[in-house]
Amino acid sequence: MNKSIFMIFLLPLFFLGCKKEEGTTAPSLEVSEDGMALTHAAGRGELTLRWAYSEWELTSTSDGFLSDFTFKKGGSLAHASATRIQFNYSENTTGEERSQELVFKNRTTGVEQKVNVSQSPKPPITLAVNTALKYQHITGFGGMLNPALWLGSNQLTEGEIELLYGEDGLGFKMLRMMIYADPAHWDRDLAIAKKAQSLGVRIFGSPWTPPAYMKSNQQQSGGNGGYLLPEYYQDYVDHLNAFVDYMADNGVTIEAVSIQNEPDWDPDYDACVWTPAQILAFMKDYANGIKVNVIAAEAVNFKKEYTDPVLNDPIAVQNLDIVGTHLYGGGIGDYPLARQHGKEIWMTEHLHNTNSPNDWSWDQALMVGEDIYGCMDANFNAYIYWYLKRYYSMLGDGEQGTAVGQLLPRSTIMTHYAQYATGRQRIGIDRITGNNDFLLTAYEGEYDITLVLQNSAEIHLGVIQFDLPIEISSVEAMESTEESVMTSKNVALSGDKRTVVVNVDAKSIVSIRLTK
Repeated sequence: MNKSIFMIFLLPLFFLGCKKEEGTTAPSLEVSEDGMALTHAAGRGELTLRWAYSEWELTSTSDGFLSDFTFKKGGSLAHASATRIQFNYSENTTGEERSQELVFKNRTTGVEQKVNVSQSPKPPITLAVNTALKYQHITGFGGMLNPALWLGSNQLTEGEIELLYGEDGLGFKMLRMMIYADPAHWDRDLAIAKKAQSLGVRIFGSPWTPPAYMKSNQQQSGGNGGYLLPEYYQDYVDHLNAFVDYMADNGVTIEAVSIQNEPDWDPDYDACVWTPAQILAFMKDYANGIKVNVIAAEAVNFKKEYTDPVLNDPIAVQNLDIVGTHLYGGGIGDYPLARQHGKEIWMTEHLHNTNSPNDWSWDQALMVGEDIYGCMDANFNAYIYWYLKRYYSMLGDGEQGTAVGQLLPRSTIMTHYAQYATGRQRIGIDRITGNNDFLLTAYEGEYDITLVLQNSAEIHLGVIQFDLPIEISSVEAMESTEESVMTSKNVALSGDKRTVVVNVDAKSIVSIRLTK
């Protein structure tokens, strides 16, 4: 607000006067008005205090929206005068009118006079939900089953699987398994997979390497460019099918298999490199023999040169069901070519970690939220995190200050998406132009419309009003912050049931369900 305008507004409301009467030195301090009103915007104001033969002091709550008073004490016992007091006031983003009381005390007489300062709320930001604008179907969310072959005792327990995937759990629906090169080890993860199967989890497998005899380097480990020899392509198909059959024989349905984890990465642990040409040849001539859905190419990041040739080949494209990718080093982005051919896009592995207790902080969890949002906004159908049980993941493993089995903040973030996006179709919704900290997606199911809102900023966003294209019957919302997890959040529903209003806090994530 312009300062001169502000003074014109304030002075008539806040004139404090005192006039010495003839022949007396009576101390005085008067407030001619007992209240004032401010608009929602932040600004700097001033007022004039008139006093006579008195010392005075100003007190107010230290945590209010008025601050930085230029004078809080003054006056004199010897004469009369006036003091101009300037102060700052912050923007009101609370969604409600707020007030702060100023107390002027005449230190000479002890008399107190109070002034109530009110501030109107910031008008809501209005955003429209557009059910006519439809995007991808959301298959689900989940993580990687901690492989017993690699992590030994740090396996998930059946109770932990129940916590993540059960009816009363977090809402996760997808589980990724490692396909070991040696079939003798396939029983190592069977019990956990069977428990997940009993809960209706969608399970898929990813191999880190074919058996050593099929590779150019004759070893499971990488680091030297070992690749799958063409003369073993059919044997490799048989190997993947044998894994599917073994699991089926033991009560576990494998929905899909990948042909290779990170074909563009050659570490010194289990690995196998593939060129785009090799992937095309395998997908074109052999992948049709795989019994379940086929995933390719799970590159380190979204390198489309590994899948473009397959999608552009009239035979190979028929053998590809799911485009898989990881996000190390970036890669989030739309893939129109995959959507053109009706292929789902699954983000099958990513993690953030700094090898410190900071990895299970709320700030790091919000980064995962930004990751998931980016995938949803780029038309991905599924988001699968790395190990489910790790200090930088969903459940603590006893390292970096975590307790074994402790639900960590990252699980909270994914829960909002798992419970409010899974099984629905993403739909259109307005965005706040220029605000990259506010992440918003909307979804439609048969019986509801859901919204997931994340405010990563350290400041309160304020009130958001959502205009709806249809009348709804009810609304409910859950909010998570650093201090609270999945707590009920108040959301106002208009009388015509076509508008909802919610107050968005700093560093929070909110999910809203609008029942049709």
